[in-house]
Amino acid sequence: MRIWPLYFLAVIVVFLVNKYALNINATYYDLALHFAFVSFVLAPFSFRYLFWTLQLEEWMYVAIPFIHRLDNKRKFQVAISLILVSVIYSLLIVSLPYNEFQLLYFMPPFWLGAYGWGVIAYLLRNKRTNMHYVALALLYGLYVFVALYMHHNEFVYEFFTRFIIYNLTLPMFAFLILNPPSVLSRATVFLGEVSYGFYLWTLLFQELFGAIGIVYGILVAIATEFPLRKREIINRVSYPA
Repeated sequence: MRIWPLYFLAVIVVFLVNKYALNINATYYDLALHFAFVSFVLAPFSFRYLFWTLQLEEWMYVAIPFIHRLDNKRKFQVAISLILVSVIYSLLIVSLPYNEFQLLYFMPPFWLGAYGWGVIAYLLRNKRTNMHYVALALLYGLYVFVALYMHHNEFVYEFFTRFIIYNLTLPMFAFLILNPPSVLSRATVFLGEVSYGFYLWTLLFQELFGAIGIVYGILVAIATEFPLRKREIINRVSYPA
């Protein structure tokens, strides 16, 4: 329920700005698709905004209770399946012409691996692990290697930078959130609590007002989300799990 109030408010605001301020062809049909959380498949980029990520997240919330009912072995199999879907899909689209790749890059199969890593992090939640440090070292090692030696090979460069590095970042953050160093515990909780509003509003105001719009977006995020969740945010930051 945290997503819905700001999501619907932001959809309406972006629709009005697109239609009447930016003169982008935004229709009421597109608006209805956004309300139904299906525009990211039926009309991608209709608002030229980031709502597709939140729509995919909502559909995963429908699937998660069914995954949660499975035993740990089945959960792990589902997680690996989601990651493999992303790997195979990425290999198929990375060699396409850029305009086709750019469209397919934002489709759900590419991002399912994120949820696979989330399930794996959930399974490891009670196990002490330093895997995020290993993932961080691999991440930067791969980035340097690709930047220095693979930049001439477009296929390898795109696959590594768009998929491999992205998928190494996911477990790193998942493990860091599950077992954060004490110095980062409150900081990560705070960032998790305030990041959603910033994510929704800063891009819109940046498009309207340039760099200063980032500041406006942060102020609007504080004005819209904090009144709704002020007590919850303060409690979670004060007493991080």
